[in-house]
Amino acid sequence: MAAIDSTKKSGRFLQSRRYTHDTFTDAQESFTSVLDINAQEIYIDQDLIPSSGLPYNSSGQDGSIYSNSGQQVMKYYYRQTMTKSDTNNEVWFFLVPTGSTSGIGAGLIDGGQQINFISPKYSISSLANSNTEDATPGYGVKVLINGTQQSVNNYAFDYKTGVLQFASTAVAPTSGQVVTISAYQYVGRTLSSQVGGGGSSVYDIFKPTGSFFASTHDLQITGSLIIRGDLIVEGKTTLIQKLDPNVESLVVSGAMSIVQNQINSQIISASLSIQNLGTIGDRSGNYVIDCGDGFF
Repeated sequence: MAAIDSTKKSGRFLQSRRYTHDTFTDAQESFTSVLDINAQEIYIDQDLIPSSGLPYNSSGQDGSIYSNSGQQVMKYYYRQTMTKSDTNNEVWFFLVPTGSTSGIGAGLIDGGQQINFISPKYSISSLANSNTEDATPGYGVKVLINGTQQSVNNYAFDYKTGVLQFASTAVAPTSGQVVTISAYQYVGRTLSSQVGGGGSSVYDIFKPTGSFFASTHDLQITGSLIIRGDLIVEGKTTLIQKLDPNVESLVVSGAMSIVQNQINSQIISASLSIQNLGTIGDRSGNYVIDCGDGFF
Protein backbone atom coordinates (compact mmCIF):
# COMPACT_ATOMS: atom_id res chain seq x y z
CA MET A 1 0.00 0.00 0.00
CA ALA A 2 1.45 3.36 -1.03
CA ALA A 3 2.01 6.09 1.52
CA ILE A 4 0.06 9.34 1.43
CA ASP A 5 1.66 11.82 -0.96
CA SER A 6 1.16 15.20 0.73
CA THR A 7 2.14 17.12 -2.40
CA LYS A 8 -0.43 15.34 -4.56
CA LYS A 9 -3.08 15.70 -1.87
CA SER A 10 -2.57 19.46 -1.55
CA GLY A 11 -2.58 19.88 -5.34
CA ARG A 12 -5.85 18.01 -5.73
CA PHE A 13 -7.51 20.01 -2.98
CA LEU A 14 -6.55 23.19 -4.81
CA GLN A 15 -8.31 21.75 -7.88
CA SER A 16 -11.43 20.94 -5.79
CA ARG A 17 -10.83 17.22 -6.21
CA ARG A 18 -10.84 14.45 -3.63
CA TYR A 19 -7.70 12.55 -2.67
CA THR A 20 -8.35 8.83 -2.28
CA HIS A 21 -5.57 6.67 -3.76
CA ASP A 22 -1.96 7.58 -4.39
CA THR A 23 -2.13 5.48 -7.56
CA PHE A 24 -4.93 7.63 -9.02
CA THR A 25 -4.09 10.48 -11.36
CA ASP A 26 -5.60 13.94 -10.90
CA ALA A 27 -8.09 13.24 -13.69
CA GLN A 28 -9.35 10.09 -11.95
CA GLU A 29 -10.29 11.84 -8.73
CA SER A 30 -13.78 13.25 -8.31
CA PHE A 31 -14.59 16.94 -8.19
CA THR A 32 -16.16 17.92 -4.88
CA SER A 33 -16.14 20.56 -2.14
CA VAL A 34 -12.91 20.19 -0.17
CA LEU A 35 -12.78 23.39 1.90
CA ASP A 36 -14.48 23.70 5.29
CA ILE A 37 -15.13 27.41 5.83
CA ASN A 38 -17.59 28.63 8.44
CA ALA A 39 -19.36 31.97 8.80
CA GLN A 40 -16.91 33.13 11.48
CA GLU A 41 -14.08 33.04 8.91
CA ILE A 42 -15.76 35.24 6.31
CA TYR A 43 -14.99 38.98 6.42
CA ILE A 44 -17.91 41.21 5.44
CA ASP A 45 -16.05 44.52 5.84
CA GLN A 46 -13.39 43.70 3.27
CA ASP A 47 -14.37 46.74 1.22
CA LEU A 48 -13.58 48.98 4.23
CA ILE A 49 -9.95 47.84 4.40
CA PRO A 50 -7.84 50.60 2.80
CA SER A 51 -5.70 49.45 -0.12
CA SER A 52 -3.38 52.46 0.29
CA GLY A 53 -2.88 55.35 2.68
CA LEU A 54 -2.59 53.03 5.67
CA PRO A 55 -3.02 55.16 8.81
CA TYR A 56 -0.41 53.77 11.24
CA ASN A 57 3.31 52.88 11.18
CA SER A 58 4.94 54.07 14.45
CA SER A 59 5.31 53.24 18.14
CA GLY A 60 2.93 55.95 19.32
CA GLN A 61 0.15 54.30 17.32
CA ASP A 62 0.47 50.85 18.88
CA GLY A 63 -3.00 49.47 19.63
CA SER A 64 -4.75 52.06 17.46
CA ILE A 65 -7.94 50.93 15.76
CA TYR A 66 -8.88 52.21 12.31
CA SER A 67 -12.58 52.75 11.59
CA ASN A 68 -14.37 53.38 8.31
CA SER A 69 -18.02 54.46 7.94
CA GLY A 70 -18.48 54.10 11.70
CA GLN A 71 -17.28 50.48 11.69
CA GLN A 72 -14.08 49.24 13.35
CA VAL A 73 -11.96 47.57 10.68
CA MET A 74 -8.37 46.90 11.75
CA LYS A 75 -5.98 47.19 14.70
CA TYR A 76 -2.30 48.12 14.55
CA TYR A 77 0.37 46.30 16.57
CA TYR A 78 3.81 47.94 16.80
CA ARG A 79 6.61 45.51 17.66
CA GLN A 80 4.47 43.09 19.63
CA THR A 81 6.68 40.58 21.48
CA MET A 82 6.19 37.08 20.11
CA THR A 83 6.04 33.89 22.18
CA LYS A 84 8.17 30.95 21.12
CA SER A 85 7.25 27.29 20.93
CA ASP A 86 8.57 25.15 23.78
CA THR A 87 9.83 22.69 21.17
CA ASN A 88 12.43 24.92 19.48
CA ASN A 89 13.23 28.52 18.53
CA GLU A 90 12.03 28.22 14.93
CA VAL A 91 8.27 28.67 15.64
CA TRP A 92 6.75 31.71 17.36
CA PHE A 93 3.18 32.69 18.21
CA PHE A 94 1.36 36.03 18.27
CA LEU A 95 -0.15 36.05 21.77
CA VAL A 96 -1.85 38.86 23.72
CA PRO A 97 -0.72 39.05 26.42
CA THR A 98 2.74 37.67 25.59
CA GLY A 99 3.28 34.14 26.91
CA SER A 100 6.06 32.61 28.99
CA THR A 101 9.67 33.16 27.92
CA SER A 102 10.13 29.39 28.21
CA GLY A 103 7.59 28.97 25.42
CA ILE A 104 4.18 27.38 24.98
CA GLY A 105 3.07 24.04 23.63
CA ALA A 106 2.58 24.04 19.88
CA GLY A 107 0.13 21.15 19.90
CA LEU A 108 -2.77 23.19 21.32
CA ILE A 109 -4.14 26.66 20.53
CA ASP A 110 -3.53 29.11 23.35
CA GLY A 111 -6.45 31.27 24.48
CA GLY A 112 -4.46 34.42 23.79
CA GLN A 113 -3.58 33.48 20.22
CA GLN A 114 -4.32 36.35 17.83
CA ILE A 115 -5.52 35.57 14.31
CA ASN A 116 -6.92 37.27 11.20
CA PHE A 117 -4.01 39.54 10.26
CA ILE A 118 -4.27 41.57 7.05
CA SER A 119 -1.88 40.47 4.33
CA PRO A 120 -0.41 42.42 1.38
CA LYS A 121 -3.10 40.99 -0.90
CA TYR A 122 -5.37 43.78 0.37
CA SER A 123 -3.06 46.57 -0.80
CA ILE A 124 -2.38 48.07 -4.19
CA SER A 125 0.42 46.37 -6.14
CA SER A 126 2.95 49.16 -5.50
CA LEU A 127 2.77 48.39 -1.74
CA ALA A 128 3.16 44.62 -2.11
CA ASN A 129 6.72 44.71 -0.71
CA SER A 130 6.12 47.46 1.88
CA ASN A 131 5.95 46.59 5.57
CA THR A 132 3.87 48.07 8.36
CA GLU A 133 6.65 50.40 9.58
CA ASP A 134 7.68 51.90 6.23
CA ALA A 135 7.24 55.63 5.68
CA THR A 136 4.51 54.63 3.22
CA PRO A 137 3.32 51.50 5.00
CA GLY A 138 1.96 48.34 3.48
CA TYR A 139 0.53 45.20 5.07
CA GLY A 140 3.72 43.13 5.06
CA VAL A 141 4.74 42.30 8.63
CA LYS A 142 8.06 43.57 9.96
CA VAL A 143 9.96 41.00 12.02
CA LEU A 144 12.87 41.91 14.30
CA ILE A 145 15.25 39.89 16.47
CA ASN A 146 16.64 41.97 19.34
CA GLY A 147 15.66 45.09 17.36
CA THR A 148 17.30 44.03 14.09
CA GLN A 149 15.02 43.69 11.08
CA GLN A 150 15.01 40.25 9.47
CA SER A 151 15.00 39.48 5.77
CA VAL A 152 11.67 38.27 4.43
CA ASN A 153 13.60 35.29 3.06
CA ASN A 154 14.32 34.09 6.60
CA TYR A 155 10.76 33.56 7.78
CA ALA A 156 7.16 32.89 6.85
CA PHE A 157 4.23 34.48 8.68
CA ASP A 158 0.79 32.89 8.52
CA TYR A 159 -1.57 35.88 8.40
CA LYS A 160 -4.57 33.72 9.23
CA THR A 161 -3.24 31.90 12.31
CA GLY A 162 -0.61 34.34 13.58
CA VAL A 163 2.18 31.74 13.49
CA LEU A 164 5.73 32.87 12.60
CA GLN A 165 8.15 30.23 11.28
CA PHE A 166 11.83 30.77 10.62
CA ALA A 167 13.24 29.00 7.57
CA SER A 168 15.95 27.11 9.44
CA THR A 169 17.86 26.86 12.69
CA ALA A 170 20.62 28.94 11.13
CA VAL A 171 18.40 32.03 10.82
CA ALA A 172 16.22 31.39 13.87
CA PRO A 173 16.71 33.36 17.10
CA THR A 174 18.98 31.89 19.74
CA SER A 175 17.91 31.31 23.33
CA GLY A 176 17.20 34.55 25.17
CA GLN A 177 16.70 36.67 22.05
CA VAL A 178 13.48 38.64 21.68
CA VAL A 179 11.34 38.47 18.54
CA THR A 180 8.92 41.30 17.78
CA ILE A 181 6.51 41.91 14.93
CA SER A 182 4.52 44.84 13.57
CA ALA A 183 1.24 43.97 11.87
CA TYR A 184 -2.34 44.97 11.07
CA GLN A 185 -5.14 42.76 12.37
CA TYR A 186 -8.67 42.57 10.97
CA VAL A 187 -11.20 43.42 13.71
CA GLY A 188 -14.21 44.07 11.48
CA ARG A 189 -17.37 42.04 11.25
CA THR A 190 -17.61 38.46 10.14
CA LEU A 191 -20.62 36.79 8.59
CA SER A 192 -21.45 34.92 11.79
CA SER A 193 -21.60 38.12 13.85
CA GLN A 194 -24.39 39.41 11.63
CA VAL A 195 -26.48 36.42 10.65
CA GLY A 196 -25.67 33.84 13.29
CA GLY A 197 -24.06 31.53 10.77
CA GLY A 198 -26.63 31.60 7.99
CA GLY A 199 -28.19 33.80 5.35
CA SER A 200 -27.32 34.86 1.83
CA SER A 201 -26.66 38.59 2.10
CA VAL A 202 -23.44 40.10 3.40
CA TYR A 203 -24.10 43.81 3.83
CA ASP A 204 -27.82 44.53 4.14
CA ILE A 205 -28.30 41.66 6.53
CA PHE A 206 -30.42 40.71 9.51
CA LYS A 207 -28.96 40.16 12.96
CA PRO A 208 -30.46 37.86 15.62
CA THR A 209 -32.06 39.95 18.37
CA GLY A 210 -33.77 37.83 20.99
CA SER A 211 -36.48 35.77 19.33
CA PHE A 212 -36.46 37.71 16.06
CA PHE A 213 -34.13 39.10 13.41
CA ALA A 214 -33.55 42.85 13.28
CA SER A 215 -31.92 45.20 10.80
CA THR A 216 -31.00 48.87 10.98
CA HIS A 217 -30.88 49.04 7.19
CA ASP A 218 -33.64 50.21 4.87
CA LEU A 219 -35.29 47.31 3.09
CA GLN A 220 -36.37 47.42 -0.55
CA ILE A 221 -38.41 44.61 -2.08
CA THR A 222 -39.00 44.26 -5.80
CA GLY A 223 -41.86 41.82 -6.05
CA SER A 224 -44.64 40.59 -3.81
CA LEU A 225 -44.50 40.30 -0.03
CA ILE A 226 -46.58 37.63 1.69
CA ILE A 227 -46.93 37.78 5.48
CA ARG A 228 -48.49 34.76 7.17
CA GLY A 229 -49.16 36.44 10.47
CA ASP A 230 -49.74 39.86 11.99
CA LEU A 231 -48.30 43.06 10.58
CA ILE A 232 -47.56 45.77 13.13
CA VAL A 233 -46.38 49.17 11.89
CA GLU A 234 -45.12 51.59 14.53
CA GLY A 235 -45.16 54.66 12.34
CA LYS A 236 -46.84 56.15 9.30
CA THR A 237 -47.78 53.93 6.37
CA THR A 238 -48.04 55.44 2.88
CA LEU A 239 -49.34 53.41 -0.06
CA ILE A 240 -48.64 54.83 -3.53
CA GLN A 241 -49.83 53.25 -6.76
CA LYS A 242 -47.15 54.07 -9.32
CA LEU A 243 -47.60 51.33 -11.90
CA ASP A 244 -51.26 51.63 -12.90
CA PRO A 245 -53.45 54.59 -11.84
CA ASN A 246 -56.56 52.48 -12.45
CA VAL A 247 -55.56 49.85 -9.87
CA GLU A 248 -56.38 50.28 -6.19
CA SER A 249 -53.48 50.97 -3.85
CA LEU A 250 -55.13 49.07 -1.01
CA VAL A 251 -57.49 46.11 -1.22
CA VAL A 252 -58.88 44.68 2.02
CA SER A 253 -60.37 41.21 1.73
CA GLY A 254 -62.11 40.63 5.03
CA ALA A 255 -62.88 42.79 8.03
CA MET A 256 -61.00 46.00 8.81
CA SER A 257 -61.22 47.96 12.04
CA ILE A 258 -60.29 51.58 12.63
CA VAL A 259 -59.99 52.20 16.37
CA GLN A 260 -58.80 54.96 18.62
CA ASN A 261 -55.15 55.15 19.61
CA GLN A 262 -53.50 56.41 22.78
CA ILE A 263 -50.07 58.05 22.60
CA ASN A 264 -48.84 58.72 26.12
CA SER A 265 -51.80 60.49 27.78
CA GLN A 266 -53.35 61.72 24.51
CA ILE A 267 -56.16 59.77 22.87
CA ILE A 268 -56.41 59.95 19.09
CA SER A 269 -59.95 59.34 17.90
CA ALA A 270 -60.57 56.84 15.14
CA SER A 271 -61.13 58.54 11.79
CA LEU A 272 -60.88 58.01 8.05
CA SER A 273 -60.18 61.00 5.80
CA ILE A 274 -60.85 61.00 2.05
CA GLN A 275 -59.52 63.83 -0.10
CA ASN A 276 -62.25 66.18 -1.44
CA LEU A 277 -64.87 64.23 0.52
CA GLY A 278 -64.23 64.81 4.21
CA THR A 279 -63.68 62.71 7.30
CA ILE A 280 -65.64 59.86 8.85
CA GLY A 281 -64.86 59.51 12.53
CA ASP A 282 -65.85 58.97 16.12
CA ARG A 283 -69.08 60.68 17.24
CA SER A 284 -67.09 62.76 19.72
CA GLY A 285 -65.37 64.51 16.84
CA ASN A 286 -66.81 67.30 14.69
CA TYR A 287 -66.38 65.56 11.33
CA VAL A 288 -68.04 66.51 8.05
CA ILE A 289 -68.64 64.45 4.91
CA ASP A 290 -69.47 66.30 1.67
CA CYS A 291 -71.81 64.03 -0.29
CA GLY A 292 -72.51 66.63 -2.99
CA ASP A 293 -75.77 68.25 -4.06
CA GLY A 294 -76.06 70.10 -0.74
CA PHE A 295 -75.93 67.00 1.48
CA PHE A 296 -73.59 67.00 4.49
